Amino acid sequence: MIRLGALLLVTLAGLFLILSVWGEGNPRADRRPVPVPQPAARDAGTERPAATESQPVPAAVVQAESQTPERIQRFPGPALRPSPEHAGETPEPAPMAVDGPVLYVTGDRVNVRAGPSTADRVVAALGRGVAVQALGPQDAEWVNIRDAEGRTGYVAGRFLSASAP
Repeated sequence: MIRLGALLLVTLAGLFLILSVWGEGNPRADRRPVPVPQPAARDAGTERPAATESQPVPAAVVQAESQTPERIQRFPGPALRPSPEHAGETPEPAPMAVDGPVLYVTGDRVNVRAGPSTADRVVAALGRGVAVQALGPQDAEWVNIRDAEGRTGYVAGRFLSASAP
């Protein structure tokens, strides 16, 4: 242990010696821009002497409109708008295709998961009374279901019932 400490001390001392001999200044300070000296404020009554150096002319400001590319409409035609007889209405979800038995959610808020475990991610959440279609056996601990929006996943069997709540 003492040898390790001595080796570490000698290594650090050697590194310090090398950097102090061959290291040149502060590289971080060399990268900083040098501030341009500003003339001191003068009284309003004194005249300003003529500048011997030519002052740099500021670059012209380029307007954003000239830099922004023209927008190209990808799909020609007029903008889509709802028809007047259906303005303000929200579309109803499509009816569920009945391929399997319909079950109803009995819990207030039940998670639909990607797999048959609470460790799997939540795909959706369903409220009480929502109708779902069973895609697999109904008497299992986890039932594979499809909801009215077409999302599939697994729900714990204890939160499903064949009768509407």
